[in-house]
Amino acid sequence: MMTLFHASRQLLLLVLLAAAGAASAQAVITGPLAADPGRAQFIPAAAVRPQLRGTAGTTALALPFFDDFTSPLEGAPKVLNWKPTGGAIVSNRLALAPLTRGAATLDGLRANGRTYSNMVASSYGPIDSLVSQPIDLGGLSTGNQVALSFAWQAGSIVGAPSANVNNNTVSLELFVKTNLDRWESVWVYTSQRARTGFRQQVILLNQAKYLHGNFQFMFIASGNNSDNSDNWSVDYVLLDRGRTRGLADTTFVDVATSAGLRGDTPSGGLRSPLRRFTSMPVWQFNAAASPTSELNTKLGVNVTNLNSGPLALRTGVLGTVRALPAAAPIGTWLQDTRNLPPVNPRLDSVTGAANRAVLPATATPKILRYTLALNSQETTPRTLANDTISRDVELGTYYAYDDGTAENFIQLVPYVTGQAGALAYRFDLNRPDYVRSLRLYPVFSASDQLARSVTISVWDDVSGQPATAARASKTVTIPAAAAFPAGWQYFEVTFDQPVPVSGTFYVGFTQPSQSRNLQYGLDLNSSIPAGYFWRRDNFGTWLANPASLNRGAPMMRPVMTNNVATASAATRETEAFSVYPNPAHGTVSITGPAFARAAVLDALGRVVWEQPAAQAGQPTLPLPALAAGIYTVRLTLANGRTIGRRLAIL
Repeated sequence: MMTLFHASRQLLLLVLLAAAGAASAQAVITGPLAADPGRAQFIPAAAVRPQLRGTAGTTALALPFFDDFTSPLEGAPKVLNWKPTGGAIVSNRLALAPLTRGAATLDGLRANGRTYSNMVASSYGPIDSLVSQPIDLGGLSTGNQVALSFAWQAGSIVGAPSANVNNNTVSLELFVKTNLDRWESVWVYTSQRARTGFRQQVILLNQAKYLHGNFQFMFIASGNNSDNSDNWSVDYVLLDRGRTRGLADTTFVDVATSAGLRGDTPSGGLRSPLRRFTSMPVWQFNAAASPTSELNTKLGVNVTNLNSGPLALRTGVLGTVRALPAAAPIGTWLQDTRNLPPVNPRLDSVTGAANRAVLPATATPKILRYTLALNSQETTPRTLANDTISRDVELGTYYAYDDGTAENFIQLVPYVTGQAGALAYRFDLNRPDYVRSLRLYPVFSASDQLARSVTISVWDDVSGQPATAARASKTVTIPAAAAFPAGWQYFEVTFDQPVPVSGTFYVGFTQPSQSRNLQYGLDLNSSIPAGYFWRRDNFGTWLANPASLNRGAPMMRPVMTNNVATASAATRETEAFSVYPNPAHGTVSITGPAFARAAVLDALGRVVWEQPAAQAGQPTLPLPALAAGIYTVRLTLANGRTIGRRLAIL
């Protein structure tokens, strides 16, 4: 493989900043990720990593082969269809307007969230791959009209892929395995340095060398293997016989939910059901002016009509909300029947108002699931899953503008003179409260794996902007990448005492430059209201919504106390323990002092899992499959006292 190294973007950035000196016009710096450690939680466990073949685990898969990547919601492609290697990630947050909810994205980050080169300098070559399990095409002939079709996209919400020039190969290529066990290239698209919509491709397998009992196909992406700047996505893969329409076989009896809304910059599934945030404290939600004033007036998603023909399709749409893990809906936010577009355009938006469903004003933290379901009267079971899409929103203890996933990074300008830069969010309270801590999402790039000092602060509001001096600050050291606790994504920095706030306040962080580019997560699928994100330059001037941050939400989340003014000894003892990841999908880890044993309790206080005696006190909790909802991890200490930490299961 030929590799071409370019001048390091990080080193060039430092040179430019040094030349700029104390110039206050420097913009917020954002860019593609060189690491996404949150992906490590989705690596297939040892029990599912064997190279599965079919339901029996021994034979090749039978036709039809179909995957529209509606499952999993996030993570590695399902091993029933695909080899559990290659680095592709299934999600509904990277591809733009996929045919159906979810797509497989090949973006240059491995399954553990690291790059392939693990280098600062740009390096080009093969990155992610997506390899099918063996499929039995034996006994078929060219008269059986076997074809492989798929939809593909160049680029993603991250941006357009790099240009395919000189030795910098930037492409998506499809290979198929012949009866001689050789991989043969049958299709390739080279980057034109432009982001495309999804396009459909049909490959006719009308040669005898493809029709054998151990057939496989493989997508290989090439691009920059030093970050996630070159993205390719694949959706709606179908391999079947009887494809009588040949190369025109690109329409199906299917109506599906997609992602985002037409004309809306963010891409991911449903928008947040909350009007201002993606999450907020339950007591602040309950203190709103009315029971629905914190809810979104426009909630919905794009819908794709994959049917052929000139007529519109009449489809029922139902939007409901329920509190997890309860089964019964507590409200309906959308209910109607509408004509979906026939051919041009195939994509349309379906919206309703989240504030049509009044939520119970209970004081307990909760996870609410907003669901939109289509009733298109389809009869093919494989297409039914893509008729439904949902969005979970947590009413807990913290505020968030981000959705918990990073697609880019943001960093403070590392000024070499003058005052250190700062980033801050504005929050408008529904009632007075206290800020307990701030959660930050550090990104350790290949160029900087070291520990970093960070100072969190709370600022008062002065004439619509943060005050010059902070009301309270706390400085800590975030551990180096090698010492960063396994499973952690956010790092929580706690003030010595909760900070009282009322009305409007600002919270954020700053740090000395140390001539280092220190990155933090940037969620590209969420947005911030105008005037609610601020940057302080090296002259100490606060600037609102800098134009260089034209989209996305920096990942920092203040944790509130529900007006509790002091940190008691019991509270400090409890806060010495943390549960990560949180929310979780399975195994979680406990960080903090030693404990004797652990258990998990549901919302009614019933024990749903208890640490086996042989594992007592171990910090890793291999939880079983639990229904989505709010749980409590109960830790029994050596002195017999118990403490509890909240755990959200999604």
